Amino acid sequence: MQSASAAELWETSIAQVMPNPPGFTPQSLNWASGTRQLTSDPSPQHTADPFGNLGVPGVFSDDVFNSCEEHDLDWIFQNITEDDEMNFNGVTADRSVHECFDPALKFGETPLNAQQPASTYQENDANKESWLLDGATPPERPLAFPRLGGERVDQLSLGSHCQLERLTEADRKQVQQFIKLSLERPLWKSITMECFPSKEKLDHCIDLFFINWRPAVNFIHRPTFNPNSTPEILVLAIASIGARFTRLSGAAQFATTLAEVVRRLSLSAVERDPDITKTEPYLTAQLLLGVYGYCSGDKTLFNYSESLRSSLVRHARNIGLFSPHRATRPIENNTQAQWAAWINAERRKRLGWAIYEFDASVSFLHNRRPTMSVGDILLSLPEDAARWEATSAHAWMALVPQRSTLDDAINFRIAARSCFDTKLAITIELQDPQHLHLIVITLARFLWSVKELQASPLMDVVPEQWPLVAHKINLLHALDHYSVPLSTLRGISDDKELARQVERTSIIHICHLYGANDLMDWLPALLRTSGLNKAAKERMKIWGEEDPVRLRKVAYHSAQVMAISRDFPFNGPYEPFHVFYAGAALWCVASLLAEPQEDEVHHDDQRPIFLDRHATAGDVHHLRMLKWIQEGGNNAVVGIYGVPVLGSRSSRMQALEETIRILQNMRSWDLSTAFVNVLRQLLNAESAYE
Repeated sequence: MQSASAAELWETSIAQVMPNPPGFTPQSLNWASGTRQLTSDPSPQHTADPFGNLGVPGVFSDDVFNSCEEHDLDWIFQNITEDDEMNFNGVTADRSVHECFDPALKFGETPLNAQQPASTYQENDANKESWLLDGATPPERPLAFPRLGGERVDQLSLGSHCQLERLTEADRKQVQQFIKLSLERPLWKSITMECFPSKEKLDHCIDLFFINWRPAVNFIHRPTFNPNSTPEILVLAIASIGARFTRLSGAAQFATTLAEVVRRLSLSAVERDPDITKTEPYLTAQLLLGVYGYCSGDKTLFNYSESLRSSLVRHARNIGLFSPHRATRPIENNTQAQWAAWINAERRKRLGWAIYEFDASVSFLHNRRPTMSVGDILLSLPEDAARWEATSAHAWMALVPQRSTLDDAINFRIAARSCFDTKLAITIELQDPQHLHLIVITLARFLWSVKELQASPLMDVVPEQWPLVAHKINLLHALDHYSVPLSTLRGISDDKELARQVERTSIIHICHLYGANDLMDWLPALLRTSGLNKAAKERMKIWGEEDPVRLRKVAYHSAQVMAISRDFPFNGPYEPFHVFYAGAALWCVASLLAEPQEDEVHHDDQRPIFLDRHATAGDVHHLRMLKWIQEGGNNAVVGIYGVPVLGSRSSRMQALEETIRILQNMRSWDLSTAFVNVLRQLLNAESAYE
């Protein structure tokens, strides 16, 4: 793992989350282009149009390349074969940041451990941020080599500094042939369109997308969505995800094929018109493709999502998507025009938050550093979801609080500080599930950054004693504040509310695994080798002996994730990740816990402690569980559903079998199948060892 620079070290600390200085003016956007881009406002005379028309070529480009990066987790696809051919076969706007500035924290009174983010000093005009490449864009022209030197150049006059072998004329011709074949031959094979679905089936896929796709921050405005006026690339991205939820035969294969089409169309479109990366439909389609790629079970799409993540963040940052939007036209004083302007600004803000979430989530999903800095976010938190889902202008207006203006929003940086600042916590009461989710994602990202600092080669030699362990404990305590017990989840009747709380609580439990020292660094190495990595196996034994309380806490949080995924499945794209990591950690714990000594079992302790039981805080079972976590005991019988006695000889295989069973029930996303294959290999290795 690479060590971070000094600036990056301080950027990742929680003390970095500071309000912006007074006098800050968010950057405005003014892209001069015939294509409707993120800066365009809806016409006051018309109703809100979800997206402008975007002309995406219907054929694939011949001269584009695939810039996929290898991803650390792509080994889970080692048993999946790839098919080179693609066939459809029978299958208000935000307030400015300084308005929310905390007067108790003046710019000149910033603590030594904190500093303002670089985004504070951005140019107001986004175009000025690309000053290194200022100048007119040359018109498109056929690619041709310019003449290099004169027609006759004496080889001897050029000289030779090194005694190297010289190219022969045959070598030169071979290079020429390589260039011509690589750039003139079609990059992809032709696509068979014979079985492309009917419009009724495509409509069905789009409909199921809006019913089943439940992101914590919704960024596609369903009430004004019109597939006839939406760019084709976005319609296809939506349909590919919606197809995952159909019960039609061949749905999974069709969805992945359609996602691959979106990937190729995206590469082709950018090669033909680089300005397409400045448009909202393109960024939205890429975000959907990125999430799909991580969860589809397709190796090509999986690796593409990682490279896509960095480019998506870069494009969004370059056009100011993480800064407040300023309307470029006056808004008429009527409900319809105000609704249209609000949708335009809110959709843009939500897209920025969705990209931030997509990037930050890799910290606890893939154990990787996010691309963007938290300091880049100058947005307020999203508006009420009910207003976002209002089906008409008057329905929207009826939901506008009478006590406030249309642009009354919560500043993100102030909200993040309220997690640790008791004075701010009194004035800012976070209740919106969207806001809670974004705060949890941010705290999880900070937790990973602290973990990264601990792995730095300088941590044990620098003169300063940074309290990193204390920082991790504080972050985990703050995260626990937003967790919901299993007993409470069972009492929630509203599916939308339950889905949000289930996802948030699962993320928090997974964060405890990342907070358990270097558990999530050596555990994937063990899984990758079916438990045969000697260095990782030795580290596992040492890790288990270092802190028995930590070991039992990992058992508890893993069991909680297993229970949540078993009892409250919502077919979320990231659910397989949670189960896989929790099950693997439980297998590790079962290997390290001592087997209960039955001859020493006392009468009061004969009742087993179930770590995944829906216990209410304060009841007898809950108190016994807390006592076991803190004190342990050789005579305690601890288990979960499917694993009666953790620490017994058979508990390791039982933990894997229960994890496999839960993953097999997650049938919407094929990533669960890839995880099952990995665990089966580990199970076979365990059986052979027994």
